[in-house]
Amino acid sequence: MKPAPRQAPKNCAAPELLEQAITWAVRLGSGSADAAAHAAWGAWRAAHPAHEAAWQQVQAIEDTFRQVPPVGGTGNELAHGALQAATRLRGQGRRRTLGLLGMVAASGILGLVAWREKPWLERALYATEIGERRRVVLADGTELNLDTASEAQVVFSPLRRLIVLHRGQLFIRTGADERAMFGRRAFWVQAPHARFEALGTRFGVRLDDAQTRLSMTEGRVAIHLGDAPPVIAQAGEDFVVRTDASEVQRVVDRSFDSNAWAEGAMVAKQMRLDAFVAELARYRRAPLHCSAEVASMQVSGVFQFSGPDPVGRALEALMRSLPLALEHGPDDALTVTRR
Repeated sequence: MKPAPRQAPKNCAAPELLEQAITWAVRLGSGSADAAAHAAWGAWRAAHPAHEAAWQQVQAIEDTFRQVPPVGGTGNELAHGALQAATRLRGQGRRRTLGLLGMVAASGILGLVAWREKPWLERALYATEIGERRRVVLADGTELNLDTASEAQVVFSPLRRLIVLHRGQLFIRTGADERAMFGRRAFWVQAPHARFEALGTRFGVRLDDAQTRLSMTEGRVAIHLGDAPPVIAQAGEDFVVRTDASEVQRVVDRSFDSNAWAEGAMVAKQMRLDAFVAELARYRRAPLHCSAEVASMQVSGVFQFSGPDPVGRALEALMRSLPLALEHGPDDALTVTRR
């Protein structure tokens, strides 16, 4: 005979204690907790009656999950997943954390079964080759654009939407997330140098060896760097976070439209030729260089990327408008030089 599930204490524990109890539950349920971790957990429970009350409250909710018949997994996995989600929400406010747990405790078995009909985590990996651009509409209605030689992983849970940029460049139009079970979910982009929280917006994120760049088209994005207060980026602004810096820096140079590629174009406004050629080179498998003697020339114009050989057509346009020539090297290498 199965033991009756624990009853949640009538008085809800203080938010900070409930958060601590959630953290302990996730840590102990991960399978990686050693004897020292178990001893520290026991000491925390014994330190004050309120700690024990918070622990019992979390356990009562977890027991509710365990009563759900398994569907492609175990009740323990679902319970642990719920606690992990609540732990992740600590940085987004206590009200959401407590709201999740309260709803789970009150929803009953039918609500939990409905939740189980969808995977706890939905994952997808998208990538493009050199010269390729790709547009994907995600389940929440978000439009995800990948630039040349880019790769990103999409991880959706019932409580959060996350895109991890591994390489290259993205442009995102966040979706309304109308079918989300718990209301519109937070939307994050994770890059090696910073985390970006979308606040209903259109924006681009580009990853280079030495920096991550955020380019705003519409709305707002909160830039999170370590434990520092977030920097709020507005429409029309660009920011960079460099690997050797501890702060977010505003980009002053606006000679290049960082997000125009998502609409199939490169837009330059008095842009240095060497910088423009470097952008073109990202879309070409063979090397493309700019000689030092013409590097400081300025380029302005809209160069369309639709149709075959967009790099070749852009170079032809340069040759017509500026006193430039192309030098051919081994392995199809090209160098832009003076005519």
